[in-house]
Amino acid sequence: MDQSKLARLIESRAFRHILFWVCWVLGFTFIKSFGQPLNTYGGWLAYYMLTLPIFVTHTYLVAYILIPYLLNRKFFPLFIVMFILFFYGYSVLELLLSNGFIYKWAPTGTEIKGDYLEPGNVVRSGVGNLYIVLVFLAAKTVRNWFLSDHRQKELQRAELQIQMNDAVSRVQPSMLLFAIDHIEELVDRRSPDVTRAIALTSELLSDVMIFHEKQKHLFSEEIELVKKLISLVSVFRGSRPEVEFFISGDPGKIELPSMILFSLMDLIFRKYNGEHPHPEINIEVSGFANMMTIQILQNHSKKQDDTLEQCMQALKQLEYCFHNRVTIAVDIHDYGCSVVIRNPEQTGVNTLHTYQDAVGAP
Repeated sequence: MDQSKLARLIESRAFRHILFWVCWVLGFTFIKSFGQPLNTYGGWLAYYMLTLPIFVTHTYLVAYILIPYLLNRKFFPLFIVMFILFFYGYSVLELLLSNGFIYKWAPTGTEIKGDYLEPGNVVRSGVGNLYIVLVFLAAKTVRNWFLSDHRQKELQRAELQIQMNDAVSRVQPSMLLFAIDHIEELVDRRSPDVTRAIALTSELLSDVMIFHEKQKHLFSEEIELVKKLISLVSVFRGSRPEVEFFISGDPGKIELPSMILFSLMDLIFRKYNGEHPHPEINIEVSGFANMMTIQILQNHSKKQDDTLEQCMQALKQLEYCFHNRVTIAVDIHDYGCSVVIRNPEQTGVNTLHTYQDAVGAP
């Protein structure tokens, strides 16, 4: 049995209950018969097997009826009355079955008394029978505590992961390292663009931080951040990448995770770093369909084909980083690929046709 099947079996409620009662029957059979002749084990095993329906019914009525529907809802008088009735009634049933039938033929070594149904004997027997109810409730409480503690830790871990991802998106470490590397190259070449590159990097990081501080993140503002990123890459490359925006509807109404477009463009620029010519990139934003499409048009050099494969793998990581809050579909074609990003909760039509006016990146 593989681990997944074993895990599902352990999570099965029926399996857990069956395991509990099997352990109870075998455990108390051993306790009652310890040090006795071998046939006594069979006698007590028969006793616990035959009385098992009585104990199971009594335990489940208390655990799943009286406690949740009466005790937890503070119907204390009714709970006490019903608890005593179940306590006394099931004790009488157990005594009738054991003394009137089981002890007569099963070798348990128990002496049968004629007054076993007297109130005192019923109460004493009921106190012993109540032990299994308490053990079951204790096991149920421990399991609920464990699950609650596990859920709390999972929530804390998820919250920590969200905070870490938020911190990463605020600082954009990949973009920052990318900028630092290129600034160092400009310094080594004694390029006159060093000062401008540093200023643009500082400005972009500042704008990203300010963007995150806002209560409402407009997608139209994120587009402006992407345009500044393009300007920074233009300084590093010495020529502006061919990036165009096609906007339809109101991009400010698009409901996509914050920084999804910025992270994707940062990924593309870093993956295609050093490619000449740089692939042409068309960004189509639809306020009607609540989605965006990024087309990467390349010249089919082998190096660019390898880079495209790396981009496909990186896109899977991007989708994971945004906690499945977006769906990312990739269509690879002869001239490159198209990446479609949409909110999975939205069911709008894919609007790829936009207005005739194309707004180029500055």
